[in-house]
Amino acid sequence: MNSPISVLIDEGRSSVGMPTGIGLQAINLHKHLKKYCNCKISDYEAMKILPKGIRKFSLDALINILALFQKYDIVHYQNNYVPLLRGKSKKIVTVHDLGVFLFPETVPFIYVKYNQHSIRKISQRADCIITPSETIRKEFLEMFPNTNPAKVVCCNDGIRDIFWNYGGSEKTLLEKFKIQPYSYFFFLGSLSRRKNLKFTLESFIEAKRKNLIEKNTTMLLGGQKWWGAADFKHLLHDDFGIKTLGYLTDEDIVTLYKYCKAFVFPSLYEGFGIPIIEAMSQNTPIIISNIPTSRELNSRHNNQMLCFELNDKDSFIEKLVELDKNHFSVRENLNYGDISMYNFDNIAKEHLKIYSRVLEEAN
Repeated sequence: MNSPISVLIDEGRSSVGMPTGIGLQAINLHKHLKKYCNCKISDYEAMKILPKGIRKFSLDALINILALFQKYDIVHYQNNYVPLLRGKSKKIVTVHDLGVFLFPETVPFIYVKYNQHSIRKISQRADCIITPSETIRKEFLEMFPNTNPAKVVCCNDGIRDIFWNYGGSEKTLLEKFKIQPYSYFFFLGSLSRRKNLKFTLESFIEAKRKNLIEKNTTMLLGGQKWWGAADFKHLLHDDFGIKTLGYLTDEDIVTLYKYCKAFVFPSLYEGFGIPIIEAMSQNTPIIISNIPTSRELNSRHNNQMLCFELNDKDSFIEKLVELDKNHFSVRENLNYGDISMYNFDNIAKEHLKIYSRVLEEAN
């Protein structure tokens, strides 16, 4: 039975380009919330006509104007922004991470200043703040100690439907990407400085030059180039066994997880780590950097991932070598435990509980 609550999921980027992490979460949260309440998602497709440099600021102005006229019980903002103008709707925001404060050198200066300002205002303007992990909840409360702790709640990100029921095939790999199953390591995410890819690729190349991993083993990078990609542009060559695949469909992603030797997630910082839970859904061996959010997920799922210390090249290469040689036996013995909590139906229900609580407390 549907709840009488009316909700708007507001995420500008999901309708303005090819959605990635935050956009995909918003789209799929809306898709599943529709089953349980009156839920709509914002559509800012008309903003595509504006130059990218001013699109975000124009969008913020539009969001402020719309806030005065919206008749939803809840407007759930997805992108570190809550409008100044109140309107009648209760305002909830998801703060996906605090990287602009903790690792500002990994993103553009204007992006840092804009998001730092937006996040500082969130504590004053939002009726509730959602974080995707307990790590980010703790960081937020430490950074903004005047925030009422009861106003900041954790609700995990989810795994899209296709990851539960798609049987990606070896044929897809052979025909589309011209690679053999179980011949590669796989990374998925923005090709950016924050993902620690210069270290990762240099380590992989060193392991190959020293004949520590098989000659034909490759490193596949899925995702679009972003700020900081120039740091490792010179390493993105087939001669080094490194292939860039660009923006991938969900079908591509499932198949690449399923047939890799291991998924590599070497980030300097994350707010959650959606690719980690996606890889778990395909029973894929995983190599992670020893950062708080990845530790949180690893601990929750029986410490099955291989963990290396940031900047410890020997430790990282050791993990590559182990899974290059033993990936079949490691995969057969993996036990990530219950991951049904990441099913978007369950994620939607958890959000609905939060919405209901916010409305009850307002009455």
